[in-house]
Amino acid sequence: MSALRMAMIGGRTSTLGFKAVGVETFVAPLPEDGPRIWRELDLRRYAVVMVTEPVFEVLEREIPGFPPQGGLPVVLVVPAVTGTRETAAARLRERIVKAVGADLER
Repeated sequence: MSALRMAMIGGRTSTLGFKAVGVETFVAPLPEDGPRIWRELDLRRYAVVMVTEPVFEVLEREIPGFPPQGGLPVVLVVPAVTGTRETAAARLRERIVKAVGADLER
């Protein structure tokens, strides 16, 4: 079995730096292109799939069961270079509350 990889789905500018460090990048010219890219991915190849906030929001609306819960790949939401929509911070906060049992910011 080959080693699992990391992938990144997002706009061209957001994915460029990740490609430079060996992450497999998938450019979604528009956030609405995210579902097509997600469906074409062989998810068994990836340990982590990073998704920009705009693409994540479309995937959440249009792909049943997204993001996958438990197991691999782990889906990480990251801000796009164009700015944050606070989706990434909110998802991280949810995971911390689930792990710790309390909201550490309040």
